[in-house]
Amino acid sequence: MYKHKYWRSRACLYCGKEFKHPAHQTERKYCSRQCGSKATYNRRHPNSPDRVWGHEKGVFDAAMEMYWNGEESGVISRKLNIPVGTIYSWVHDFGNKRQRKEPLKKLLYMAKSAEEWLDALRNNTVNESFDDMPIRLVCGMFHGQSAERLSSIIYESLKENPMSGNIYAFCNKMRNTVTTFAWKYPVFNIAKYIKMHGTFIWPHEGLGKTIEVTKFEFDCLLFLNKQEITTEKIAKNLDIMRIL
Repeated sequence: MYKHKYWRSRACLYCGKEFKHPAHQTERKYCSRQCGSKATYNRRHPNSPDRVWGHEKGVFDAAMEMYWNGEESGVISRKLNIPVGTIYSWVHDFGNKRQRKEPLKKLLYMAKSAEEWLDALRNNTVNESFDDMPIRLVCGMFHGQSAERLSSIIYESLKENPMSGNIYAFCNKMRNTVTTFAWKYPVFNIAKYIKMHGTFIWPHEGLGKTIEVTKFEFDCLLFLNKQEITTEKIAKNLDIMRIL
């Protein structure tokens, strides 16, 4: 039997499984004849009740809707947790059923001016933010504000997953910098709040591991002036002494 010297690998356009094939078979699309026959049947009978979907029809409909709205195949695969090769197969067989919306990457690349670039970004970006999510104040003060350091604190000290999407807030040893840390695919979002005068009021370790607050309460904590609190306490003590 002749042994091929050069091999290539690719994903099956029907099932998404990786398979190897000789380098000279450049037109091979499916890992087996079974996948090829199923793909052929699906193309010839797109509306048949006996259609071989490979996944639930609802998943197929959601994937194609995302594709027609301009989503990339890799993004669809991650969101729906299905092989990217399956997305390629569906796009290959049914992508021309509707006019696809231009992907955001292409619109930004083809923009001729700053205004056109900004309009493309605003019109194709969902307004997602962390403003309506609670913030978890990590009690105590810590050294280091890098992503590796903060994620290790969350994993080792809090016993939680740093990529869960929760927002954590940390305070440094000098109490003049507060850092928020959150995972939002595909990046870590890190924001720093630096106090130029005075220090932040921050919960100490004796209060527990974390304290959950709202965004409004967090903003109030950031702008809270420690000197004002001290003055209020002194005023109250003076009033008590006068009464006595």
